[in-house]
Amino acid sequence: MTKNKYQILADELADAILSKKLAVNARLPSVRELMQQHQLSLATVTNALHTLEEKGLVEPRGKAGYYVKPPTRQETAQPVSHTQADLQSVNASVLNWSPAEDLFPEQRWQSLLGSVIRRHPFLSTRHAQAAYGHPRLRAELAKRSAENGCFLKEDELIVTQGATEALLLALRATSEAGNKVMVQGPVSVLYSRLLETLTLTPVTVHNSVDAPDFLAEVQSILEAEDAPKVFLLVANYHFPTGALMPLPVKRNLLRLAEKHGVAIIEDDVYGDLQHDGARPLTLKSFDLKGNVIYVNSCSKTLAPGLHIGWLAAGSWRERIEYLKSASASSVNELSQLVLAEFLAQGSHVPHLRKFRQQLKTRSGEYLSILRLVLGNTVKLADMPGGYSYWLPLPDKISPEEIQAQIRANWPLLDESDTPQIALVSHGLCVNTSIPLTDPLRQSLTAFCFYLRGFY
Repeated sequence: MTKNKYQILADELADAILSKKLAVNARLPSVRELMQQHQLSLATVTNALHTLEEKGLVEPRGKAGYYVKPPTRQETAQPVSHTQADLQSVNASVLNWSPAEDLFPEQRWQSLLGSVIRRHPFLSTRHAQAAYGHPRLRAELAKRSAENGCFLKEDELIVTQGATEALLLALRATSEAGNKVMVQGPVSVLYSRLLETLTLTPVTVHNSVDAPDFLAEVQSILEAEDAPKVFLLVANYHFPTGALMPLPVKRNLLRLAEKHGVAIIEDDVYGDLQHDGARPLTLKSFDLKGNVIYVNSCSKTLAPGLHIGWLAAGSWRERIEYLKSASASSVNELSQLVLAEFLAQGSHVPHLRKFRQQLKTRSGEYLSILRLVLGNTVKLADMPGGYSYWLPLPDKISPEEIQAQIRANWPLLDESDTPQIALVSHGLCVNTSIPLTDPLRQSLTAFCFYLRGFY
């Protein structure tokens, strides 16, 4: 059988790796160099590299390119150690990664809850009457959508049990078991579990959404055989990297998706968390053909305990409405009315203004420590928004070793006066919304000095 060009290139590079012509940790020629040396297109070279990555022969390292991957050590099966169990536990805890509790207006919520119950005493026990969300909440969410340039209509919106249900509905509507779905790297624990639950295959876009080669990589994936038809992404303050997609890239990505018939599922739960200036526009803001399914929630900015999310279904509205009605799940009507009241009174405007300022101030304190200790050894990115700072770790440090050091420096990791810190895709993720007390400052400083010896 005749091999494709990308398979021929992949075999040639694999032979060089297996014969030790390319040593472990050696850098492969860049994509551009391979294109010139072999007279191949960008898509062909990228497919060859992805093939090698799937075989475990190479690995991407940030923006530095592809490197020969060290062989995995073959060890006899043994019980999971405490360190590995701790690592799995920390990875799972990232699913509940949220801003510090003191940033939310708890007293205001309690007051509104009492007011709504007095006016509607049976709401707390009554089954939700509207399958797709209470009309008043949908109306308020539609009004608020103008703040991020979406200008959604009330009947476009479907209220869900948090953003997770909205993402599940969107994925079920646009894909079938076994399909490929494009996702950003590093892939979050939540996305990995959603794709695994639905038996979907992730195709990772390794370039960050703010990197110069992001669109070129997306295009090469879409031009390959059996290309994905769904792209699940965060354009505004991606977790864990915090990357913000530039406005021109948003427009061009939408054109590219339309050209290749790709559905975009835009997860915008972090979009309100800018530290300065105006809220960034969404991909949905430029969507004139219904190719974007827009997902949001109140969990990261207003009230995590309400467990309310919503989506604008675009061209998949009928399909998602059917899936929602067939799921037998409903969102507490009392919670919906409390959120609707909060939005109707305009309480979210001063709250978000204060919320963003506190995020900026607290993240600045964390960054000042990181830059003081690590600034001369590693380039530290700015933090334009969000509440998580992600620091890629050197490959020479094992996840188990890092987890042991986390436990050593933060012995009370789960206590309220300790920052949330976890490993995400071989990077250290720090929740910068937690108030930085003196003990925490000492722990973070000591840990950074430990890391500095590996760069």
